[in-house]
Amino acid sequence: MEDIRRLSFNFRQLLNKPYKIAVLCVFVFVISLFINGSLWRVWALRRDHATILTQIENAQKKSSLLDVQIKQAKDPVFIERQARDKLDMVSDNDLVFVFPE
Repeated sequence: MEDIRRLSFNFRQLLNKPYKIAVLCVFVFVISLFINGSLWRVWALRRDHATILTQIENAQKKSSLLDVQIKQAKDPVFIERQARDKLDMVSDNDLVFVFPE
């Protein structure tokens, strides 16, 4: 019985010190964040945010490159050059040599 009274007295003495109570509350709060996993989820979301920002930057760079290629594809000179290079076509004023094997 004496031990319970001493423990009760010590607990009352602790309650009279607000700084120790504040530290104890912060400690319990941090431990609860670790136990339920909220802190880990926040860390994972922060990491995912950085990954998504990198992906957005890469997509914007690719989009600007594709815009340039679309502008080139609308140019008649570019279309003619591609037809000559890839499809082996010629224009009306070109001279074509055919060599027999």
